[in-house]
Amino acid sequence: MTEITRVSLENEMDIAVAHKRMIGVGQFFSLMVSTQTTVATALAEVCRVIVDKTDKGWLLIYIDKDNGKYTLGGKVTWPADIVVGDSEEGLRHAQELVPEFHLEQESGRPAITVSIGIPRSLRVTDKKVKEAVEHFKEEEVELRHTRLLDEKKNEFISVASHELKTPLTSIMAFTKLALRTGATGDLVKTQRYLEKIDSQVGKLHILIQQLLDISMIESGKLDYHMQDRDWNGYMREMIPLLEHLVPSHRLSWRPCITEVQVRMDVLRIEQVLTNLVSNAAKYSNPETDIDIDCSSDAGFLTVCVRDQGIGISQENMGHIFEKYFRDEAVADRYSGFGTGLYITSGIIREHKGSIHAEKNEPVGSSFFFTLPLSQQELAHA
Repeated sequence: MTEITRVSLENEMDIAVAHKRMIGVGQFFSLMVSTQTTVATALAEVCRVIVDKTDKGWLLIYIDKDNGKYTLGGKVTWPADIVVGDSEEGLRHAQELVPEFHLEQESGRPAITVSIGIPRSLRVTDKKVKEAVEHFKEEEVELRHTRLLDEKKNEFISVASHELKTPLTSIMAFTKLALRTGATGDLVKTQRYLEKIDSQVGKLHILIQQLLDISMIESGKLDYHMQDRDWNGYMREMIPLLEHLVPSHRLSWRPCITEVQVRMDVLRIEQVLTNLVSNAAKYSNPETDIDIDCSSDAGFLTVCVRDQGIGISQENMGHIFEKYFRDEAVADRYSGFGTGLYITSGIIREHKGSIHAEKNEPVGSSFFFTLPLSQQELAHA
């Protein structure tokens, strides 16, 4: 027996995967469409019975060879403590569809085998079987990647719903309070509530903008208005804004030793800096330092944002710029979509630059990004 592929049977979606996978194997070996459908349907019926009883089932799709004749089969197994009788309606239906149906015990683990002979006219060979193994191994990798992405999307939707609901709830509460105090003529309290509403609206705007940016990056429609700017001059304008963004931290900026001009979209690079600086503040204690340094070499400006926070594990270092990624160890303590660094990296890539992170010793993280120097700057170099 040669294993072609296998599927874990945990929920209803896996039944559809099992059906599709058996159809795919049947197509690979050029079985008639009616034969593919019949054996795949029988196997799906068996899988449904098992999924209804446990989330620990497995489907093994295989090719067997006996006296030069090949057989395509599917073997479904489940834990021994789960009782499955051959009187189950789904199993009776499966038995009616295929010529070979067996309920048996294998190494202490119950199993149901559904199989059908492959006509000799299709000229299946051992080489063809090996090709099938390799083909479906690649498909399994793609399926795992798709499942992982689906899980991340579902997690993101859950997190996004929570993150959006929080400021909305505050806005609704403070609006009611403002209306009540406004009616009594208490302008001081009304002003305070309006300030709270304004703050929450700002948070909501940022969250919605992140969602829009993700969509536009994915579709390649994020607009850029590139211009040459003196970096030190640009940063002098940005520092007051960044200081206002993180008032509980000590923000310092070290200008470039020599004046340099870079080609950039000033609003998008402002977005990069605010993302990195706000992240640095989020993951570090109040009253700690956040430093911004810069240097230029080989046609690029390099900017470093350094903090004294919790740092990044080596395991997560390769994932922090992925869409929806959030460190499970700290996700319950720190809010966020897991999209900020993904958006930041997308903006830097569109500027023809690069971005990476490093873990500081003994504490904290450093984020480095590069921007190309302007052509005018390069001409004078």
